Amino acid sequence: MPPAIEQTMPVGCLAVLGIYLTVCVAVFWLTKSGVAVTVALPALLLVAAVAVKFLYGLALLLAVRRRWSRRGVRCLVVYSNSPAWETHIRTTWLPRLGDVAVAINWSERASWTSTLAVRVFKRFCGQYRNFNPAVVVFRGLRRPYVFRFYNAFREAKAGRPQYLERLQTQLFDALGIGGKAA
Repeated sequence: MPPAIEQTMPVGCLAVLGIYLTVCVAVFWLTKSGVAVTVALPALLLVAAVAVKFLYGLALLLAVRRRWSRRGVRCLVVYSNSPAWETHIRTTWLPRLGDVAVAINWSERASWTSTLAVRVFKRFCGQYRNFNPAVVVFRGLRRPYVFRFYNAFREAKAGRPQYLERLQTQLFDALGIGGKAA
């Protein structure tokens, strides 16, 4: 079972990138050669892309804090009309979460506009793997926890409900809504 909480970029990648840029700057400083700048350009573009992605995520979290946190919203639930989980999410999660959740339905994405919920989903859940159903738990301006439930529901369908139960417990504990899900 994969971890419930999405990890951030490994520190090792950032360290290697920093060392590479440091070497490029040192070579440029010593030689005043434009080759060092050319060699450093891909790394500089990567740093810029990471910075833009980070700042966009931070801007989204500020918007969540300003618009949703004041109303008590603490998570975003993403689900679809799949028979594997729709009934469970509608009858168990949504009533239990109540006003602390904003929900969006992936099956209705054709009619989505660029709302805050949709932008948060696209930025923090992505759309490339195991993104539905998912719950994004906000933690102020820190990177949110992302609980991905696709594999847990698949395991429950195969007769192994303990994975779904464990992940749900972790989710509700992260939201401060203790106890077992029905």
